[in-house]
Amino acid sequence: MYKALYLKYKWYLIITVPMSILLGMASMSVIAIISDAIGNQLEQMKYGVEYFFIAIVILFVAGLVNDLLVIKMSINVSYDIQVKMIRRVIATPLAQLEYIGLPKVIATLTEDLETAEKFFHLLPVLIVNIAIVVFGIAYMAYLSLELLGIVLGFFLLGFFTIACLLWFTKKDRVAIRETTDVMMSYYQRVVLGAKELTLNEFRKHFFTRKIFSTSDEIRNRSGRIFNLLAVVEQWAQLLVFTMLGVVIFLVGNYMSLSMEVITGYVITLLFLLEPIEVITNGFDELIDAKVAFNKMDSLQLSDVDGWDQMPPPKMSDNINSFRAKLTLESAEYAYALGTSDKTEMFCIGPISTQFLPGEVTLIIGGNGSGKSTLLKMLCGLYPLDSGRIYLNNEIIEPDNIEILRKNFSIITADFCLFEEILDANGNLCDDQIIRALLEKLNLSDLVTSTKGVLSNLDLSHGQRKRLALLQAYCESKPIILFDEWAADQDPRFKKIFYREILPALKKQEKTIIVVSHDNRYFDCADKVLKIEQGKRVAF
Repeated sequence: MYKALYLKYKWYLIITVPMSILLGMASMSVIAIISDAIGNQLEQMKYGVEYFFIAIVILFVAGLVNDLLVIKMSINVSYDIQVKMIRRVIATPLAQLEYIGLPKVIATLTEDLETAEKFFHLLPVLIVNIAIVVFGIAYMAYLSLELLGIVLGFFLLGFFTIACLLWFTKKDRVAIRETTDVMMSYYQRVVLGAKELTLNEFRKHFFTRKIFSTSDEIRNRSGRIFNLLAVVEQWAQLLVFTMLGVVIFLVGNYMSLSMEVITGYVITLLFLLEPIEVITNGFDELIDAKVAFNKMDSLQLSDVDGWDQMPPPKMSDNINSFRAKLTLESAEYAYALGTSDKTEMFCIGPISTQFLPGEVTLIIGGNGSGKSTLLKMLCGLYPLDSGRIYLNNEIIEPDNIEILRKNFSIITADFCLFEEILDANGNLCDDQIIRALLEKLNLSDLVTSTKGVLSNLDLSHGQRKRLALLQAYCESKPIILFDEWAADQDPRFKKIFYREILPALKKQEKTIIVVSHDNRYFDCADKVLKIEQGKRVAF
């Protein structure tokens, strides 16, 4: 991704180079004038005071312009990276996201984004400080080429030794980033598994030991990195002060140099302390940023063109029809079941059936039989491996699968709620409609609606499922899928769901598909589809 960002912001980087050269020249001009004033006495100065003030004004203006350019580029790059990664996650098929895993995606959207954003902020800063060092070397060459040879020897020694030390940290940096994915999964289980951990002391002890062991690995690797960075910092400082000592105490005794030259070298080297430190620390952070970019590129998310936000959907494309007939023809889908010694495949299908408007189809079967996977096949979340699917007699192919998806509302076992309630046209729903539904769902005392936005989502699981039903109802899609919706409801709301809500949806000629274990309510269905081991069996 960083190569594409280079191309997009190349003009910023191109402008940064001459600005950096100007800053380097201005900085060393100020140092040269100060050195001249100290080394030659004020009355014998080569440069007048007007040169000093011209130099600091140029330094101010060039520095301000450069900083404003860096700020503009940095905030734009940060925005572009965030938009790009979010678009990539949204564009990635559900099956691929499930394969990657939530912890890895979350870690990338948080830690990697923050680290990668530093890259294009650091790069111009490094160019400026490198330019200052280069012009500092040029100024020292002007003062004395003979002495410059000694100084460059120290510079080259420092560069190669520090580069080697930083390179040795790369393996640990990559390992820490990979381990962060593991820690993210542990954090998720600490929260989601709080009940199980509280009720089982042995599990809590075993799990916390595993977390602490992983955290200890990160600590040890981080310790090695920081120890090397401490060596780098102290080694760089030692080299600089050694250079100063050589210039002041040895060169003055063994080389016939004027006080002006020695003073110029000492002031220049002291001035270059900060740029050298910035360069050293900057390269350290660039390594982290490069690791983050590599992690983002290796996550196997779908790629997207451009850097813009996603365009809003066209109103006319939102729903294919107010009535939807869905037909499966020898539909199959397979996914991997990972084991310790081999990879097994679980296959759904081949299944051939129809789902008609104004009908309720119940899908039944044991746990793990493939019911939920079948729902995801129906609405295009899992693309078929073979067979065909038709919507109102129109065959659905990979290039028009969005037409299929736009006709569905779905409530799965791992549903997600949103505060904004949208209608069929993607607008915030009318509050009166929402309030009436909240009343029917016995949620009006817990949740209110203001301009289509719900006030509270912090409810019990069963109550949250009712809000998901409200959300699906307001979307007014032709096909509604319910995956065990009634499983978390009390007997009263189970009865309301099967005896009132489903018949009301039938009257609206919705195509209704329900995964259910409630055999006492099977009579509400127009058709029952039984699945065992991914196959349709007789009921």
